[in-house]
Amino acid sequence: MKLLMKISALVSVLALAGCAAPPPEPAPVAAPAVPVQVECGVASPPGCREPAIPAALVAWEQKMQAEIAEAEALRTRAVEAMAALPVKQRIAGSQAHTTEQVFSTSQSPATRKLPVLDSVSLDLPWAAKARKEHKDAMVAVKDIATMMADNRGGATIYVTVSPRDLRAKKVNTNSGTAPTEAGNPVEVKKSADKNVPPGIEHFVIQAKPWPGRID
Repeated sequence: MKLLMKISALVSVLALAGCAAPPPEPAPVAAPAVPVQVECGVASPPGCREPAIPAALVAWEQKMQAEIAEAEALRTRAVEAMAALPVKQRIAGSQAHTTEQVFSTSQSPATRKLPVLDSVSLDLPWAAKARKEHKDAMVAVKDIATMMADNRGGATIYVTVSPRDLRAKKVNTNSGTAPTEAGNPVEVKKSADKNVPPGIEHFVIQAKPWPGRID
């Protein structure tokens, strides 16, 4: 009888254990807060967002790049015009030079520094002066100056020779100004410089600076 009572008690304990409440579910983990990104400015926090570039400055940058590309194409045309001549009658050196200029707009952000065309330099030899190839190269030089003047309202062609060539009267130093077909002035300035080797005409076609405000 006692054994039966012990077995009954054990069954009761097991039954109660089976009805025990399940353990509580873990609390959901809160998602990490997404930081609010602020635009960069004075004393900006790390990870700030750069403000969008105004459409006017994007379009202006494309215009500056197109002008540089056009000047480079014209410089190449001048070089190629004389490339088939004997070595001493070819263009000795040439380069399209760029600089940086700050432009402003009424849109925010207000300013941006952009690379712009500054000048194009070419060294033309006297030995090819009477050749058609030299004349073709000079047409390209004129076209560079015309492009600059019509884009910016004016340009200057600096022509420099050696003092020896000047004394030999290979070139005069008369300067002057002539308009493009669009009416923009191209000024020609001639001078002598001991740094220019004899037998070379050193051309620098200088662009007039762009206005800083674009709208």
